[in-house]
Amino acid sequence: MKRFIALLICLGMLFSIVGCGQQTEAPVDEKEPETVPEAKLTPGTYTATANGHNGPVTVETVVDETSIKSVKIIEHFETYGVWQVIDKVPEAIVEQQSVAVDAISGATFAIRAVITAVKDCLEQAGADMTLWTVEKEKEAPKAAEYTADVIVIGGGGSGLAAAVSAHQNGASVIIVEKLGMVGGSTIFSGGAFNAADPERSKLTEMTDSNRNALMKLLEKEPHDDYEKQLQETIKEQYEEHIAEGNTWLFDSPELHMLQTYNGGDYEGNPELISVLANNALAANQWIEILGVTFQDKLGMATGAIWQRSHYGIEDKYPDGFASIFGFVDYIDSHDNIEVQLNTKAEELIVKDGKVVGVKAMNGDNPVTYNANKGVVVATGGFGANVEMRQKYNTLWANLDSSIGCSNQSVAAQGDGIVMAEAVGAQLIDMGLIQLHPNGEVGTGMMMGVPGTSGLNRIFVNNEGKRFVAEDARRDVMVNAIYAQPGGTMWVVADTNKYPAGNIEIENAVKLGKTFKADTVEELAKLIGVDAANLQKSIDDYNAVVDGAVDELGLTTYDKKLGNPPYYAAKRLPTVHHTMGGLKIDTDCRVLDKEDNPIPGLYAAGEVTGDIHGANRLGGNAIADIAVFGRIAGESVALEK
Repeated sequence: MKRFIALLICLGMLFSIVGCGQQTEAPVDEKEPETVPEAKLTPGTYTATANGHNGPVTVETVVDETSIKSVKIIEHFETYGVWQVIDKVPEAIVEQQSVAVDAISGATFAIRAVITAVKDCLEQAGADMTLWTVEKEKEAPKAAEYTADVIVIGGGGSGLAAAVSAHQNGASVIIVEKLGMVGGSTIFSGGAFNAADPERSKLTEMTDSNRNALMKLLEKEPHDDYEKQLQETIKEQYEEHIAEGNTWLFDSPELHMLQTYNGGDYEGNPELISVLANNALAANQWIEILGVTFQDKLGMATGAIWQRSHYGIEDKYPDGFASIFGFVDYIDSHDNIEVQLNTKAEELIVKDGKVVGVKAMNGDNPVTYNANKGVVVATGGFGANVEMRQKYNTLWANLDSSIGCSNQSVAAQGDGIVMAEAVGAQLIDMGLIQLHPNGEVGTGMMMGVPGTSGLNRIFVNNEGKRFVAEDARRDVMVNAIYAQPGGTMWVVADTNKYPAGNIEIENAVKLGKTFKADTVEELAKLIGVDAANLQKSIDDYNAVVDGAVDELGLTTYDKKLGNPPYYAAKRLPTVHHTMGGLKIDTDCRVLDKEDNPIPGLYAAGEVTGDIHGANRLGGNAIADIAVFGRIAGESVALEK
């Protein structure tokens, strides 16, 4: 854990490139801060609080008559990776004697909260804020050049997986990351990792609804030979499962393949889907070998279709962090593998038809990276690039700026797609863009609670009525939401999902993002829905838990609702995943327009296409980045 923190703190936020293990900075209290001419402050210690993303951020600022002596974050509720980033902001404010510090790319809400709180402290001290918002003059640009066997563009989940895999296969590696922290959009995900896992499946009993859903899938008319072969194989597997007297939830890689193919409306590439499902459990176990512990009980991400989602232990590996902790710890504890942050890759270098490096910028400083073996593009999707998603969109009536994005907005700009296309890469499925039903109003982010994932919650419209099965496909949910009055919905839960003392839900209530009530009638009044309708929705759901057939088709559930206090939060569709991108083969080699591999160029993660089809199953993205990141790293290291 300490190594993970050390790597994230290794930020190089302001002016220079960071090679972890190279940075040597004196602690803030060893530097005597400069004074600000003509600034007049009332000496003392001041505290202030501002709202971050997950809750209040409280800052303590100490000043004398002419300078900021120290700034400390004394309380926050941000997630692990985010607070490691914002912890650099106080240091920058003291160093520059200004709140106009260069913003770190990423963790925007949390950084803004720290700066806002420091401003409040200075105002309490009588500051003339025009003197404390002056930007420090930057140093002149300096060029730099680095060489490694493998250059990985992007420090999100797939990039970290590729880097570790390449290193384990004997390559030296440099990861080029444009944000001020690793993790990309992965750390803003729910962290669900889909993998057919027979041992963990034994902890979940198979219900009649599960059996009915499976039979429906196996008895449908097959779309093609791939689906037919999967159906036949799964039938044999399930018959054997039953013959052995097993009552626990059936699962297999083939069922995972079938549901991915079918759930993506047959647009996905069967070869890539098979690679994903066949290697998902091994990739999950690889992450466990690197030190991460996953929960024993399988969960179910929103739109996952089947209960096979692996989640990290909440107090140690929350949400998407479970998928990067092991990689970060590995990188920080090994030589010849490093991350260089705040560095934006801009162009692939091609020599004699082979990709041999990357041109990048660290602030105003040009940087050249030479790759002895090859380059892995792992820059994520383009969900936050409004112009790009409008250009390619074929599924939705509108994807303009009125629609939010759940991903890290600075990261999800499609940079890698643009760079690779410029050297001849083939693009595929670019019009297939997924919306998610769990967007927060105003931001599109998905970290709010109660959320749509998991169990023990219902979805109701603005009339208080359930309108869609809570375990439906994401596109089905989104279309159902758009058909409701106002085009939004409410997620309703109780203490079965958020036990008493849960700080996450309490902070959401404090921030005004979530409503809390002791009765159904009171909750209905707070959120403006009909109380009778809301009570009926809860009663109907509880009847399904008791064995009734749900008219909306819900097949996966756990506990009844009826354990106050109740919680509700408004949700609306948000751009979540771009299923299109660079076309790759099963070795993660990027293909040109004639389906030939481009020498020296590999890709993994959301930057690629042809895997998920028209609808990505919830929990398949984390499996994707681990499986194909691992393959990409091995392929580039061995120069396949």
